[in-house]
Amino acid sequence: MRTMSVTVSIKVKKEVVELAEKMVLYGLAKSRSHALNLMIEKGLGEVREEVAFWDRVYRKVEELRKRGFTLSHGGLNKLLEEVRGR
Repeated sequence: MRTMSVTVSIKVKKEVVELAEKMVLYGLAKSRSHALNLMIEKGLGEVREEVAFWDRVYRKVEELRKRGFTLSHGGLNKLLEEVRGR
């Protein structure tokens, strides 16, 4: 099954583009776009794990809030307010 591609325009550091170009030069990627996708995918697992962790934290905090607990220190309350504001 082939995944649909979507074109986006982003700015990246020059060194990232140079790395992508070397990946193409050495046959590690078919194109700069392919190289950038490979870079993203290799780092995606770590990002997914971090987001999953915060999803669990958020759900637990909401569970506690529904039970009447209040958060008063540690900055988690502020963090959750910022997340809700997005």
